[in-house]
Amino acid sequence: MNPTQDDAKRAAKAGSDFEALLVTRLLKTARAAKLGDDLMGTNDQIRDLIDETRARSLTAAAPLGLAQLLAREAKR
Repeated sequence: MNPTQDDAKRAAKAGSDFEALLVTRLLKTARAAKLGDDLMGTNDQIRDLIDETRARSLTAAAPLGLAQLLAREAKR
């Protein structure tokens, strides 16, 4: 693999990670709004892990487009 392909893959990975981080933050913010009873109880570590896993799943199924944007910018 040549350096430009490697750079493109790293940029796409960074973009995917950023998307997941953004969605995780959105989930945490929505949870903080406390629109209803929290069925998960008070275990913050488990809740954070679930939010992170859910965010990765969401962004893998329906990407926001940030990963593609970063990959495109990295090619310049």
